[in-house]
Amino acid sequence: MVQPGRTPLHIQLADFIRSQIESGVFNPGDRLPTEMELMKQHELSSSTVRQAVLALVGEGLLYRRAGKGTFVAKRYSGRDLLTFSGFSEEALARGFRPGTGHVTVDWRSADALVAAALNVPTDESVLTIERLRTIDDEVVAVETVSFVPAIGRHMEKIDLADASLTKILEQQLGVPLARAKQEIRAGIARARLAKALDVSSGTAVLQIDRTAFDATDRAIYFSSSSYRADRYNYTGWIERKSASIAHPRQLIGRSR
Repeated sequence: MVQPGRTPLHIQLADFIRSQIESGVFNPGDRLPTEMELMKQHELSSSTVRQAVLALVGEGLLYRRAGKGTFVAKRYSGRDLLTFSGFSEEALARGFRPGTGHVTVDWRSADALVAAALNVPTDESVLTIERLRTIDDEVVAVETVSFVPAIGRHMEKIDLADASLTKILEQQLGVPLARAKQEIRAGIARARLAKALDVSSGTAVLQIDRTAFDATDRAIYFSSSSYRADRYNYTGWIERKSASIAHPRQLIGRSR
């Protein structure tokens, strides 16, 4: 419970709510009591309650929906950092239900980034697919994938509404995906992206760019995906390089 003391009251309240979430009093998707209810329950001011709630929103433990209230957030354990797998594959492997929202498919001129990744001339026309990616019906990412023209001409004939691109490439088109170069960095959700992810403009996102190659080292696609940082994370084991290890495993290659 919240009591007067050296620790600021809003921190005490945040700790109390956090402990209730961790102990299962509140579960992912549950609505938190309103600020008025928390004020009465703990005999605190509105500003103190608001500070505590906003702190937990900032941590990703809670999220707010205009006119609906404050809810306990789901946090989906994301992909293995060192494994080349598709979104759908990884979600299913972890017991979640992957899905796809709004889809756009069109041919676009490759900008400098896409052209360099796919090894095509700048302004080359490439098939580009934009999709909302969902886990258990909640949008967690906006994904943009551009294919080299030879692959794009086949992909545009296929229904991509709720399909695994990895499965299509490997099982329908016979393209043996072998490896990928991946960059993970912090990004910012501007207005259009923020609306798609249902977050406030300026919210931090997890930005992941990937260039996938087949068994002959031919570039197949370049994807640029923006993930909700409060819903998705990457995990992976890392190893310490030591003189006692004759052949240490190379984990992450450095750009030169």
